Amino acid sequence: MAELLVVGAGPAGVAAAITAARLGARVTLVERAAPGGTCVHRGEVPAARLRQAADLLDELDRAERMGVRAGPPALDWGRMRASAAAAVDVAAGRTRAALEAAGVEVVTAGARFLGPGRVEAAGLVFERVPVVLATGAGSIVPQRSGAPRPGRRVVTGDEVMALGEVPSRLLIAGGARFGLEWAALFHRLGSRVVVATAGDRILPEEDREMAGALQLALERRGVRFFAGRGSLERAEAELEPEVLLFADSRRPGSSGLDLELAGVATGPGGEVTVDARCATSAPGVFAAGDLTGPPWLSSRARAQGTVAAICALGGTARFRPERVPRAVGTRPQLAAVGLTAEQAAARGASVAVGRGGLAPGSGDPTPGEEGGTLKLVVDTEFGEILGAHMVGCRASEVIGLVAAAMELEADYRDLARIPSPHQDLAGLLTEAVASIR
Repeated sequence: MAELLVVGAGPAGVAAAITAARLGARVTLVERAAPGGTCVHRGEVPAARLRQAADLLDELDRAERMGVRAGPPALDWGRMRASAAAAVDVAAGRTRAALEAAGVEVVTAGARFLGPGRVEAAGLVFERVPVVLATGAGSIVPQRSGAPRPGRRVVTGDEVMALGEVPSRLLIAGGARFGLEWAALFHRLGSRVVVATAGDRILPEEDREMAGALQLALERRGVRFFAGRGSLERAEAELEPEVLLFADSRRPGSSGLDLELAGVATGPGGEVTVDARCATSAPGVFAAGDLTGPPWLSSRARAQGTVAAICALGGTARFRPERVPRAVGTRPQLAAVGLTAEQAAARGASVAVGRGGLAPGSGDPTPGEEGGTLKLVVDTEFGEILGAHMVGCRASEVIGLVAAAMELEADYRDLARIPSPHQDLAGLLTEAVASIR
């Protein structure tokens, strides 16, 4: 029987372990803490529950327009945190059950390389057993010059949910995904929020127009933005924040693995270098998830974990980052998959862009929601879908449809044939395809 050792039980490690078990391998999964990783215990799962509570506040504000009268909503941060903790317990339980059902042996321990092809874990030495490294990444506070300001607490993305109360003034360093999600959430809960980014715009990896539309929507809700060199210092001086949050600053978690003994190459940020098979520079050693560097997406981690397991067991698979959907959980949402038009043109494609739009309130049962705008990027020579980018209500649902079509290698014209139970969303894709000339 084939054998596989998986180190780390976040989304990447769990995906690798279950994939390998389903392929008939005997799998040992070692994890220092509880299975689930940052996503389940300190990341997307509890954060999503908190965002649901903030969305309820929005809906209560609009209820009277629909003929429903309710008293003024009261915020209870403690109960919100307790609800988020309950969501963590449920998700962690499902993770454990999935591993057990697949027949994966889970061992509470760390692991380290003893040399090429030799790994020690839980007092056992695994020799010439293929390994998938999936130890994730940890939140950090970047080094900054100057003395800390009095009366201001500095927290990371892993620590923000442990705040004892909603901060009155919150400064978020960086304009990336997690920071924007916390900005939208805490502003809705009553914080005065400022986002400071060292670049000229938020979300530099995303479509510029879509990123600008999201920033404008957040500004209309009351979130302020500072951009450019020295923006953090300027914002800090003006806001005098109670809390300074570094939500997107993370470092791959390879500490204790002794990667150099195995000959595993790493990049300048400590990330493990992998190819399209998720193979490292060391024979028989594969890596997946946040350990391989940004973007910090659980969807990316799961996709890499699946590929790593298949290839570690001698199969053939390839990780396609351009097919991994991504989303920013603000309101409105920003969601995307694949390349921007500029990125596609730089690769020499025959690029065309289609557009579709939703009027405010048309794609969401909640009145007053901010409509939506979709950009569809295609190669007109081969009919290939290269990317899609959307800001608006249900953006992640629309992008999910496009991502599925990309995975199936459908022609972009096929998108107009996809039926949807929500006709506004189906019409959005049809409109985008029809606009391409």
